[in-house]
Amino acid sequence: MTARTSTYTAALAAAVVTTLAALGAAGPAGAETPTPTPTASVTSSASAAPKATPTAAPTSSATPTPTVTPRPTAPVTVPPIATPTVPVAVPTVPVATPPLRIAPTPTPTATPTPTRKPVVPLPVATAISKHSGRSAGSRTLTISGSRFKNLAGVQFAGTPVANLVVLSDTRVRFLLQSSADYQGRVATVTLTAKSDPTPRPTKLKYRYIVDTKLDRQMAYAFQNWNNSSNRTFGYLSGSDCANFTSQTLLARGWQRSSAWFNYGAGRWSGTWVSSTALSSWLKTRPDLATRLTYSQRSQVTVGDVVQFRWPGHSKKYSSWDHTGIVSKVVVLPNGTKDIYYVAHTLNRQYGGGTTGLAAYYAKQKIKGSTLRMQFFHLLK
Repeated sequence: MTARTSTYTAALAAAVVTTLAALGAAGPAGAETPTPTPTASVTSSASAAPKATPTAAPTSSATPTPTVTPRPTAPVTVPPIATPTVPVAVPTVPVATPPLRIAPTPTPTATPTPTRKPVVPLPVATAISKHSGRSAGSRTLTISGSRFKNLAGVQFAGTPVANLVVLSDTRVRFLLQSSADYQGRVATVTLTAKSDPTPRPTKLKYRYIVDTKLDRQMAYAFQNWNNSSNRTFGYLSGSDCANFTSQTLLARGWQRSSAWFNYGAGRWSGTWVSSTALSSWLKTRPDLATRLTYSQRSQVTVGDVVQFRWPGHSKKYSSWDHTGIVSKVVVLPNGTKDIYYVAHTLNRQYGGGTTGLAAYYAKQKIKGSTLRMQFFHLLK
């Protein structure tokens, strides 16, 4: 600080003191305060400078201190305060781990060496007792050959024979039944062995011949069992069973008469197309047929007439509801016969059997009459 500056500062301080004193001596509030006389600027000169003393501070002049313009302050960017992340300790729940079970290593089993089955020679057929026969009806035949101890079955056109008996290693006997559909054909004979169930053809052949009246009746029945029209005899939709049965009797060899005839649709007798009328007429012709009841069915054979009266009728009801021709007779283990039939209306080749029908309707407990059956065993 210069001597001039110091002098100025001292004078300014004295003026301030004088002003404060004047304010203290002023009157009461509201009195006019005298305006102080401004202090003149003091200029210093070299000649007026006081002598320096060892202890005195240099005096300064009364020059005012210039106002310093502050420098613009650059904006201070305060970085964001990072919020400390406090880790939250998550308690770990221990999970019980089941003990590891290690399956014991299986002891390898030695693969057995397959035992080779001994080769059993297959049966061979070389001759048959008859080479032809009727298409309807049964007959007993024999076959000669070798290795029949290994024989399990004999088939004609794929149909197994009945009652097979091995008489020796070179001869067998059996019952040959009717052709499967009663048609004439040549059948190949096949054999099955106990050691091999596959049917194997032989060199033997058998010819089914349509020859007798029964052959002709059954061949016609199985050729036409499923027809729904007939230009020669007409067709009664829903009730053609008696008409069809009469046609098979004509094929058998029966002759039309004034009491029993059919010359085309609408030109027929009631005895030809009605089950009840046919039954009444046959009862008057013991020369053609014999009536049998259900309890007499042991006398029934293929080609006979079978009639049904369905259950549920009143006791006074005497009509017959359905008619057919016996197509197969099976002897049951108890010795009784089970009868199957071929028919129209309920078109079928092997309807029945009668044993099953009787048992079925007995369980139904139908009100009214029970199932009734009758047969006519044909004599011509």
